[in-house]
Amino acid sequence: MDQLEFVLTHFGASREYLDNGYYRVQDFGDGSYELEFSTAGYCSTFDSHPAIKFRIDAETKAVTFLLYRDMVVSPIKFFKPESEADITFVQGRFDQLLAKFHQVKQAT
Repeated sequence: MDQLEFVLTHFGASREYLDNGYYRVQDFGDGSYELEFSTAGYCSTFDSHPAIKFRIDAETKAVTFLLYRDMVVSPIKFFKPESEADITFVQGRFDQLLAKFHQVKQAT
């Protein structure tokens, strides 16, 4: 949780270009957040690679995954993690993304 708290504290809703892409954390104000790494797309757009929306339980600090999207992979992945396999997949990607955010901010 320390790494997650660090990331939520040091990133904001505006995309920040660091090292190799754009980093952003959106706070929806209800305990849910979206962690997004994106690359520049066509015509001034941004392609999530990936973005993970999640909710943190205020009491237990447990993370529940709400949505996963990756617009760069083929085929595109955009789904609500419901099955155990989906949740395991998103948990692994979340851990990697969290470490990536933490590492890039530590290096600046």
